[in-house]
Amino acid sequence: MPVISVNSDELLELTKADQVTLLEVLPKIGVEIEEIKGDAWELEVFPDRCDMLSVEGIARSVRGFLNKETGLPEYETFESDITTDVDLSVQEVRPYIVTALIKNVDLSSKGLKSLMDLQEKLHITLGRNRSKVAIGVHDFSSIEPPIEYKAVKPDDMSFVPLEKSVEMNLDEILEKHDKGKKYAHLLEEMQRYPLLVDSKDNVLSFPPIINGKLTEVTPETDTFFIDMTGTDMRVLEQTLNIMCTALAERNAEIHTTEVKYGSRGIIYPDLAEEDMEIDVEECEKVLGIELSSEDIKNLLEKMRFSVEQREDKFEVTIPPYRHDILHPRDIIEDIAIGYDYDNFEGVLPHEVTIGRSLPDKEFREAVKESLLGYEFNEVMNYILSCEKIEYHDMEVKDMDQENIALVQNPVSENSDSLRTWLLPGLLCNLMENKTESLPQRLFEMGDVVLKKEQKTKVAGVIKNSKIGFTDIKSLMDGFLTNLNIDMYVEPKKHDSFTEGRCAKIIVDEIELGYFGEISPKVLENFELEHPVVAFELDLESLYENRR
Repeated sequence: MPVISVNSDELLELTKADQVTLLEVLPKIGVEIEEIKGDAWELEVFPDRCDMLSVEGIARSVRGFLNKETGLPEYETFESDITTDVDLSVQEVRPYIVTALIKNVDLSSKGLKSLMDLQEKLHITLGRNRSKVAIGVHDFSSIEPPIEYKAVKPDDMSFVPLEKSVEMNLDEILEKHDKGKKYAHLLEEMQRYPLLVDSKDNVLSFPPIINGKLTEVTPETDTFFIDMTGTDMRVLEQTLNIMCTALAERNAEIHTTEVKYGSRGIIYPDLAEEDMEIDVEECEKVLGIELSSEDIKNLLEKMRFSVEQREDKFEVTIPPYRHDILHPRDIIEDIAIGYDYDNFEGVLPHEVTIGRSLPDKEFREAVKESLLGYEFNEVMNYILSCEKIEYHDMEVKDMDQENIALVQNPVSENSDSLRTWLLPGLLCNLMENKTESLPQRLFEMGDVVLKKEQKTKVAGVIKNSKIGFTDIKSLMDGFLTNLNIDMYVEPKKHDSFTEGRCAKIIVDEIELGYFGEISPKVLENFELEHPVVAFELDLESLYENRR
């Protein structure tokens, strides 16, 4: 979980609480105290609560939990004429950008450090180490709008990056700058690099690497321009909302900006709230306690939601910085936090039992142990397959398209459908290991999808210089006897097996599976030079028909 460092004096000031209260409340809202070093507190935050990766976000939650400031926080936005034009050249590099203008910022050196720490923690969490989101914070007084976001060749532009005093082109930054060396992999194999420039072609940022020194932020900066570039528009919008609302907690003004994709303009930040409905009965069932409608309303407002009751349901308005609320259960979890986990009473179970595996799970283990006893090695193949391997290479003539579950957007032609049986994958394993010594015995227990129904099967193959139908029949007899299954066999015609050398296993007139010699044509398709015998059984039918 992410660990942040906050200044205790700032936290006390923003929460309007004393130190003893803070030490008691922080663990209750999911913020563990890792270490206290004087006025520096190391706090561990739940990874889903990125809105609490700053002292401002934690203080906002604490004030609500202490009922000092309840309900939905309101953030006023003001219009600005700042625009960012997005050039088509960035589409193949880093296609999206969101921006905001923050005015009347009053930051001490401690406040500026908190902002920079929030920026880096958002890079690591939501930004996935800058691959999804890279954040730039700029001193707006040094910028000449409008702004352009474009991609350029590495040697076309030079600028002085942060932490340096000389101009460097983009390749030099990637090769010599500490940040360039750390994040150069994000731009590997790209012919052009993304760049943010103002109307005078001054470089503001080289995302996702480094900002320009021209717009370096200091404690005296009172107007910020924020840009965030990346590959996921929704995550960019969420990250921008978290940072803007954190600054607004220090009484800064949020001003909207426009990003233009050709003729299409989008206004950022979008601080519109979302609504979600929860059911009182479901809430009580999940939490195991009785709560009145008034209790639920108060607890939700304590957790900084806005609530409107409609009969036995509540319509809950979610703050724009709470990206972690995806389901009504997430809101119910917040109700539990607001209720305080210490107030839940422990209840002893009515019966004392000893845990054990379910009978069908024990049966699966027995199947595995039996096959391992016959010197088989277990393999695990992907459930994705393709028609070529499943049917063409296995010489199956009658292919029923209704049996096949196709993948809509396969990443390759070898992964265009879900497998309908296990033997093709096992023969692929033998083909990949054809240079290994003989005999080779492989088995797999796994799921297949047949006629849109998921089934669990077990299959095995044996490759040896001399092996035939009698050997696999003898093995199957012993294997099924170990599982308390009486084997009765009948001849079976199967395209993948040699004619007259394949049999099906019958119990109470139910076919459990089949075994036999793989046909020479199939062996040729899989480039196998030695005889192969194989079996495939329905695991669920085996379990149901054991003695």
